[in-house]
Amino acid sequence: MALTADVAPSGDQNVDALLMKTRWDAPGLSYSFPASSVFYGQNYGGNEPRNGFAPLNEAQSAAARQAFAMIASVANLNFTEIHEDTVRQPELRLAGADIPGSAWAYAPGSISINGDAWFRASSSAFADMRPGGYGFYVFMHEIGHSVGLKHGHDVNVFGPMTADRDSMEFSIMTYRSYVGASGRMMENEPWGYAQSLMMYDIAALQHMYGANYTTHAGNTVYRWDAMTGQASIDGVAQGSPIGNRILMTVWDGGGNDTYDFSNYAVRLTIDLRPGSWTSLDTAQIAQLGYDRPARGNIANSLLHDGDLRSIIENALGGSGNDLMMGNLVRNVLKGGSGNDRLYGFEGNDVLTGGRGRDAFVFDTSPSKANADRISDFSVRDDTIYFDNVVFTKLPKPGKLPASAFWTGAKAHDRSDRVIYDKNSGALYYDQDGTGKATKALVAWLDKKLKITADDFRII
Repeated sequence: MALTADVAPSGDQNVDALLMKTRWDAPGLSYSFPASSVFYGQNYGGNEPRNGFAPLNEAQSAAARQAFAMIASVANLNFTEIHEDTVRQPELRLAGADIPGSAWAYAPGSISINGDAWFRASSSAFADMRPGGYGFYVFMHEIGHSVGLKHGHDVNVFGPMTADRDSMEFSIMTYRSYVGASGRMMENEPWGYAQSLMMYDIAALQHMYGANYTTHAGNTVYRWDAMTGQASIDGVAQGSPIGNRILMTVWDGGGNDTYDFSNYAVRLTIDLRPGSWTSLDTAQIAQLGYDRPARGNIANSLLHDGDLRSIIENALGGSGNDLMMGNLVRNVLKGGSGNDRLYGFEGNDVLTGGRGRDAFVFDTSPSKANADRISDFSVRDDTIYFDNVVFTKLPKPGKLPASAFWTGAKAHDRSDRVIYDKNSGALYYDQDGTGKATKALVAWLDKKLKITADDFRII
């Protein structure tokens, strides 16, 4: 057996709620799918091997391999499948038996039962092992226990998850399908279960074992099929989920990465901020209970120790009226056709509205390090919005008064607040016009545009 180590809390309650007291103290573990109960020995645990033992079938074994691969992709913990014999014995075994519940698993430890997982052999829940179904979810959940994750709803060890995060949207280890659910049983529609580790599962595994930044460390492109929900990574299909639902979290180890939703024709909400959600077609939203839709389809992983390598940098919208939001690094956001609304947030972003009447929203403090490039601003069709919570010297919400706009290199009187330099393409905000305050660069536009105050709105 591999050695174990104690686990200290991280300081984040929603991470700590998923931690057992013990983890494996090894860079890698081996696992097997025993063909016989003889490998378990006498006086084993709850006597599972002597109670209707059944090896996992190929679909179940494949689901387990996929779950192990998911863990290895986010954390520095590798897994090797072995064929057990009298010489080679794994840390983790997975098999079926006539157990009273659907499944259970033993936590990391120093005796032979530790790390083993058992599944009810006669249960129809494990007949279809595709992602999105109950069977695949249970395999991920139990293997999570095998490597040191506890139930997020349990009050023991470091306490439960906070009420606003205690749901399958954030962890596969809680019994609550949605925020506020009773937790007595899962309430998801048959194909509405999580298809991956979720954001706090990933964070908890990384707290115990470290983050794996070698996963998709290049310039990776992620796409999803609008008809089946199947994800593809750099053009490689990842397998179709059940029922055209998408409910997953993306972990990416580095590079300059892109979410490509250009194949969608409906309105999308695309949010690249860590811990935030992207929503695609409403038909692909998982129902976590009666009239309880998931808050989105695709969640971004949380940052591990503030490391920015896992951030997704870019997004391509579809042909609907999309809402697109960047994050704290340089983003490239392309709206495509449709009347899109783009928020760059921090960083020197490149914003392209595409065809349609697009809106570019500025609601972060202007600076040279935070000046976006609007690559295709159309005076005829597009509008720039300023949030007066940030741009405090602008008038009340509504149209920008003509007296507050000026075309030139600098303000020409004290009422000027928005200045467009047509020779350079620079767009400035000035707190006091010709007063003592220095104008702040907001964005870069094309040169020589015939912009007027009518191209701006205050919100």
